[in-house]
This record gives sequence, C-alpha cells and structure tokens, in this order.
Amino acid sequence: MAASEPTTTSAPGTSMLPAARVRRIVKEDKDIFACGSESIFLISKATEYFVESLVREAYEFSRLDKRKTVQYKDTAKAVQSIEQYDFLGDIVPMTITLKKSSGDKSQQNQH
Repeated sequence: MAASEPTTTSAPGTSMLPAARVRRIVKEDKDIFACGSESIFLISKATEYFVESLVREAYEFSRLDKRKTVQYKDTAKAVQSIEQYDFLGDIVPMTITLKKSSGDKSQQNQH
C-alpha cells in the first residue's frame, strides 16, 4: 500500500457507522418490520464499502486535475462516467455555470 493511500480499516466485527443511527434509518422504511443486529451490521459495512469505492473513484478524478483534495465536481464526474453509479445521476448532477444556465433558459423562452 502506498504511503499516500489512507487506511480506513476497522477492527473485525465492527463498523465505523453507529449501529443506532443505521437502525433508525432502516426503521424509516415502512416495508421493513424488523431488522436484526446482524443485518444492521451488514448494512453498515456495505455502506462503508460503497462510500469508500465512490470516494476512491472521485479521488482519481481529482488526481487527474493534479489536486489532492476531492471536490464535488470530482464526485459528479465519477457518478457520470462510471456505470455502477448511474442511479446517483439525479442526486449528484454535474455542476453548470450560471452563464450556461441563463443561456439555456433564454433559448427555451425563444421557442
């Protein structure tokens, strides 16, 4: 492992996310009647892996721009260019400038 790569490992059988918070989020789903502690743990670990994967991809885009800091635009590029993140397209859209946004509206008004 390279020195610049962060290590985010937790002890076996533990999660970085608080189980009580994950349980509260799961209980918000009215279709789920009960969820055991093993399921809460697995949801927590799956969430950790998902976030780590997305952040790694976003970090690669920041490195391509010769930066060490991940910005929103890096995450948006990862979402737009990697098929497994397609479901996030509406949640993490590419940013547009005000000028482009104003130009699009004026063109729509002309039609």
